[in-house]
Amino acid sequence: METAPGGKLLLMGSSKFRAGELPAEVRERIEEAMADDATIIVGEAHGACRLYQDYLRSRGYGNVIVGHAKRIRYNAGGWRDIRYGDDLIEKERRMIEECDSAVVIWADGSGVIAQDLELLRRLGKPTFVYEYSTRDQRARAGEIDPMRTYDPYYSMKEYHRKRRQTRKDG
Repeated sequence: METAPGGKLLLMGSSKFRAGELPAEVRERIEEAMADDATIIVGEAHGACRLYQDYLRSRGYGNVIVGHAKRIRYNAGGWRDIRYGDDLIEKERRMIEECDSAVVIWADGSGVIAQDLELLRRLGKPTFVYEYSTRDQRARAGEIDPMRTYDPYYSMKEYHRKRRQTRKDG
């Protein structure tokens, strides 16, 4: 996965991912982005996002934006933060729309992350996925599969989201 020099890499992942450190495959992609001086957008939830932030802080990387919804809960490096929305879904959608590529840690088939992966896939954003099961500690990693459906209910959710937004706007 290539990140364009000066591009924006989104780091997102499941709150259920409670490993002591980031997987080597994930660290490698972050290191590539830092070498390219990419802007790194990261969330601030428990689990994977905190691991990402702690890693970025340990590496002394400063070109980081912490994305949040109503209030910021964690900012390990004192980086610039941006409020991307009023709730989790809106925040993640806007972060995805802003990025050029992504690295996603997906634990236990999380429905929220599945929805995010589906949007990344549909937008054609280069995405590295680290899929992990806490039940049997098995992992598989690789580029997003353009033929895989990550969230089978994505279209229905989008339909209802757009209807709610229309009612809210009009």
